[in-house]
Amino acid sequence: MKKFKIQVIIAVFTLSIFSQSGLLAQTKNLSGMETFETKKIEVQGEIFTYRQYYNNKGKNPPLILFNHTRGNLDSWDPLFLNTLSTDRDVIVFNNKGVASSGGKTPDNFKQMADDAYSFISALGFEKVDILGFSIGGCVAQEMLMEHPEIVRKAILAGTAPKGARSINERNPKIIEVVTAPILDENSFLLLFFSPTKNSQQLGKLFWKRKQSNPYPKDRDVDKESAKAQAIARANWGKDFLEEDTYAQISIPVLVANGKDDIMMPTENSVHLFKLFPNAQLNLYPDSGHGFLFQYPEQVATDFNHFLNAKN
Repeated sequence: MKKFKIQVIIAVFTLSIFSQSGLLAQTKNLSGMETFETKKIEVQGEIFTYRQYYNNKGKNPPLILFNHTRGNLDSWDPLFLNTLSTDRDVIVFNNKGVASSGGKTPDNFKQMADDAYSFISALGFEKVDILGFSIGGCVAQEMLMEHPEIVRKAILAGTAPKGARSINERNPKIIEVVTAPILDENSFLLLFFSPTKNSQQLGKLFWKRKQSNPYPKDRDVDKESAKAQAIARANWGKDFLEEDTYAQISIPVLVANGKDDIMMPTENSVHLFKLFPNAQLNLYPDSGHGFLFQYPEQVATDFNHFLNAKN
């Protein structure tokens, strides 16, 4: 068996941290949040929509967020975004063909990464940090491989390396829910949160925060775009894992996930961590795929700590 020489920093929390006082911290009133308009920019003849949460201090590179399957501008937890943006500008966007952005969604993550690179370049940024969640993490990995010069640090949340076959081995019930015409609260509670009382309760609080979004509602992701994303995901799991390619990515990478992710199995995050030469691994208790929405302030604070660190 191949041996790995590993230095690992795992975010280990006892459930006492998320006791009643911690739970109340997750329900903070969002009425003080600043709101900004949904913006548009033309990129190679197509309109991309995005929102920018300003920090305005200018000392840190902006953080670009890559979304999950069928996610749009409204999918991110507002408390998570608000906490992230205390230290830097945060930009969420719809990639090509997704929701309110124009064009056709490609059926592979490499092209999605190329489109994201074009979007970032069109905004005028020469160096950014990136956070890829779920399939957004696959797109972020392609960004590291194809456009490494633009990325300073990367966070890969609830995702899997290329060739992770287990991502195509989900329970048929999960596939049925994922492909349903509407992803309602019950769908999110099943897919993104653990079945425990604590996780489900925090999932319901996330849903309430999500519904409180002050922006005009974004378009839903259409069937064609969702199908393209599904094809890209399936092919990612079938692809060949090139360990040497990952070994050449030397920038700081934070890999993070919940303890029991049923969408992108947590074991893939551990594997992904081992592939990078300069990686850190954070795993969160009593949580699943949506760990960053279950513990929005804690996770965003941890992410900021990683991004702010000198080394």
